[in-house]
Amino acid sequence: MKAYNEVPPADRLPVRIGALAIYTAGGLFWAFLPYFIGLQTESGGMTQAQAGSLGSSYLLGFTIASVTALSWLPNFNWRVSVAAASVLIITALFILQGTQAYGVSIISVGVIGLMMGSLWTIAYRIFASTSHPDRSFATGIVVSYSALAAISYCIGRFILPSSGLSGAAYLISAIVLVLGLVGGLAIPVRVADESRDDRGVSYRPSAPVVLALLGIFTTGFAFAAVWAFAERIGVGAGFDRNAISPVVASNLLASAAGSVLATIVGTQFGRKPAVSFGIAVMAASVIALSGAATFWLYALAIVGLGFGVGFVMPYQMATLAVLDAKGRFVVLIAAAQGLGSAAGPYLGGLASDLGGMQLLILMAVAILVLSGISFLVINTNNKKA
Repeated sequence: MKAYNEVPPADRLPVRIGALAIYTAGGLFWAFLPYFIGLQTESGGMTQAQAGSLGSSYLLGFTIASVTALSWLPNFNWRVSVAAASVLIITALFILQGTQAYGVSIISVGVIGLMMGSLWTIAYRIFASTSHPDRSFATGIVVSYSALAAISYCIGRFILPSSGLSGAAYLISAIVLVLGLVGGLAIPVRVADESRDDRGVSYRPSAPVVLALLGIFTTGFAFAAVWAFAERIGVGAGFDRNAISPVVASNLLASAAGSVLATIVGTQFGRKPAVSFGIAVMAASVIALSGAATFWLYALAIVGLGFGVGFVMPYQMATLAVLDAKGRFVVLIAAAQGLGSAAGPYLGGLASDLGGMQLLILMAVAILVLSGISFLVINTNNKKA
């Protein structure tokens, strides 16, 4: 057994706990997003498109944090970054719960996204630096999504009925404060980067790399377009709000379960069948939502959507990693997910305003088909994938 000082920093238990803490903190607003959009359309006087654009603003900020990570991540003090991000998130939440101005809301939500994206970027960097990154990423998804599911349920079931947006904002702020403190104290200033020699590495992505990023983008787009309005779909179908809350929360648990299954199955059946299966589950779940005449069909569809995206994500990421031998474009995974997830709520809300939830669902299914096709083209023309 290695002495403690011989263990790589990212493998040390306190560091892993700290990374899990900031990873969970970075997902809090995403878990709250369906409720937040519902509140804005019901009591905030916004249209579906306006409310959806708030979700897009959050995700756009999240994406900017990951796109710019190559410049700031190696140079910033991560402990200071976590502390600053936590303070700015809490400040933005305080402003958000006290205003009904659309402009102020969209800026506040964008700041929350930028800061939470920074937390995720740091956590991802630590996970990737461990001796077993696959296990670290899987653990991160399971622990974080399980915690987020419990928090999401409590907000929807207990906090919103009694104290609305203000109560939810205060609760999320308290959790960010605790997790930010734990993470900021536990993680290192930064993990030493054994940088490779990038001289001569092309910055022009190959066609398969572009298609792989497109597949990640479209999957995130389709999922976010439906996820952001999951609560609205249930309310529109006439289901009891108290029953909808645990269903929305279970989506996160299902995503964790999907990622665990992907880790267990691995590539023993090949990535092509695995991705095809995951996309098919997502599409079938979205279609089921269009005819969810019973609460149990609605619940099954929401759970299936979460399971499908949780299962398909690791395979899509692994495909890009295999295609990108130099590791130049792997860092764009979070950006592709973020951009897709940012566009989804806004265009989903616009589709809903124009043609109701049926048009939203039709759009999501069409985008999922495009995602599946992009992966099949890669797999057909590139044996490595």
